[in-house]
Amino acid sequence: MRFILAFTCALFATSALAQTSPAAQIECEAANQVLIKTCLAKLAPQAEQDRLNAEAAARAMMKNLDGATGRPEALPAFEQDTKAFHAYRQAHCAWVGKSFAGGSGAGIAERSCRIDLDRARAEELSRFYVQ
Repeated sequence: MRFILAFTCALFATSALAQTSPAAQIECEAANQVLIKTCLAKLAPQAEQDRLNAEAAARAMMKNLDGATGRPEALPAFEQDTKAFHAYRQAHCAWVGKSFAGGSGAGIAERSCRIDLDRARAEELSRFYVQ
């Protein structure tokens, strides 16, 4: 019972703290594509690391939940969700890049897409654990 109460409190606390990040392309608004690419190259590693950290924290919580309930369901479901997200991220951002029809902004659009989806994933997962 305490676990459920603590889990519920953690959900409310983290959802109240979640803040949406601006789109990477907006954040990297610059005079030319070289500056935009440089800016995105700086943002990408942090966005990816935030996603990886959020996935690790959620994975640990799901493992603990499975242990507490004695039902190994949450962790396998989370692993399936993570695989699906990665496949979606790959396919969606490839499509975004291709929608520029080989134009010079295709790489920028694709990288921006990956950053935005990594940030969104980290923010979404943060609803399920306390940082």
